[in-house]
Amino acid sequence: AQARSWYTRPRSNTTTAEGQPSSSLRYRKTPRQLSCRPLHDSIYKTAVMAAFVNFQAASDSVAAALSSLVGPKNKNNALILSVLTVLCMVIPFDLTQLVFTLLGAFCYYVVQKLHASQHQPASSKLKSVALPIPRKIVEAKELREPRRQPGPKRQPQKKFGAKPDMMQVCHAQTPVAPVQAPSFTGVGLEAEVQELVQQLVPKPESQRGVDKLAKAMRYMLKGTLPELEVLGFASSDISRGRANGVAVPDVDVVINVDPSSLAAKLSQPTKGRTDQRTLQKWALRVCADRLVSVGGFKFRRSGFRGSEPKMTLLAPLSLGIFDQAVPIDISVNAVTPLHNAAIWSECGHYDARAKELMLLVRRWAKDRGVCHAPKGHFSPYVWSLLTVFYLQVSNLSEGGLLPALDEFQAISHLLGPKKHSASQVWKANRKPCSAESCLDESKPSQSVAVLLRDFMRFYAHEFSWKSEAICVRRGHRGPAPLTLPIHIIEHDSQPGVTEPGPSVENPFAPSNNLADSMNFWSFQRMKDELRRAAEILEEDSASLSKLLEPWAPEFPETPEAASPEGPE
Repeated sequence: AQARSWYTRPRSNTTTAEGQPSSSLRYRKTPRQLSCRPLHDSIYKTAVMAAFVNFQAASDSVAAALSSLVGPKNKNNALILSVLTVLCMVIPFDLTQLVFTLLGAFCYYVVQKLHASQHQPASSKLKSVALPIPRKIVEAKELREPRRQPGPKRQPQKKFGAKPDMMQVCHAQTPVAPVQAPSFTGVGLEAEVQELVQQLVPKPESQRGVDKLAKAMRYMLKGTLPELEVLGFASSDISRGRANGVAVPDVDVVINVDPSSLAAKLSQPTKGRTDQRTLQKWALRVCADRLVSVGGFKFRRSGFRGSEPKMTLLAPLSLGIFDQAVPIDISVNAVTPLHNAAIWSECGHYDARAKELMLLVRRWAKDRGVCHAPKGHFSPYVWSLLTVFYLQVSNLSEGGLLPALDEFQAISHLLGPKKHSASQVWKANRKPCSAESCLDESKPSQSVAVLLRDFMRFYAHEFSWKSEAICVRRGHRGPAPLTLPIHIIEHDSQPGVTEPGPSVENPFAPSNNLADSMNFWSFQRMKDELRRAAEILEEDSASLSKLLEPWAPEFPETPEAASPEGPE
């Protein structure tokens, strides 16, 4: 204000060239004052802006003080007093001051908006996706709070092939809710097996739920990867929980995308690498990020070591599809789930007991912890192939239950030219049920419980893992084909000592050994579990609850703890 009054005050003693006083000359005209005028103008404007900033805070304080004085019942009186206070502060300003005040208020508003938008969380910018299925509203009381127990920290796991002295001791964590062995209402092994089979067979409701889940996932991913196809497969009844359910899910979801369009879309992130495995991993990461951020899925683990990369996610309750969170395995352009579903379906066309035995073997492998592929065990698909091979070569009274894979109508065109010799051998050994023998109840066919007992005994005592191979293409026992590479296992306790590992031929890729990820420790664990199962089922009082008792290590697992004894 002082700077402005210095410019605006009149100079009556200013004279003209004739020596007469003149009142029209309002400002000093000396060069010094003219050069100082812009500086004083900037000082004046800065003072006005500072006064406005203080004015807003002062007005808020006055309004709060007035409202506290008049009380909550007289809010209108407080508003009137606030308006009067603001008018009393603004009226003394001239037009120039009011203009600068409004301009400063507008600038302050814009700055505050920009500052708030920069600190806004990124998750709020994601647009919600309207799913083709209604979402289920989950109340807060339905959500289970995570429970934690203090315990020893997890140590890094031992890598395959590492030396014993380099291995760190890793204690098993105590689960929050211990998994109990299954209980059955039936009495005897036969009744328990039939009861468990009824629980494991996939229900139509389970497959319909998986189809809805695949449809919802396709709706979420269509903006990220257009022209995709999502297929879901349920290998068991997903309404019943079981041990290692998250480690080995019963639901497989395959996302099929055109490899050429995928390579064009992901050429920049992959830095020019367009091989199939790299494209699968990048597409899998993109799909998983989208499902987690938009669909509410929970990430559990990734498995990129195998021939087909995959991730394990947890489907949320908010989708309204399942009554519980369901773990699923997702993969991009994978063929193993399709082959597994085709083999499982075709086995049921020849004999329904084949499907039931596959369900029992897979359930036993999950509960006993010998089907987690990242740990070096057989995958559920490999255990299915072992079941098919046993039913092809078993010496049953009625002959082999399954022929060579060439005779499977739905998948024979995927295996190349047929080998009629194998089919003729199966037809010659097959003993069809005649009219008299079918009516004779004294000669019943082998039950599923008997097939399960013979399966364990066959692989525990009869089959030679060193000299024989699992080859469902030919359907008979023998050494490994020449096209199948031999997997060599090195002993962890004895460096330099090796032995041939299992040989399991992939029927759709004969040069691929599906057991090439097995190590010495997992190999010994598998043989120990087969011997344990065979001993339990040979007892007169055999119990399925004891057979399926969930496995947990009593001591830190080391390669030295595995028993090297037993037939090969």
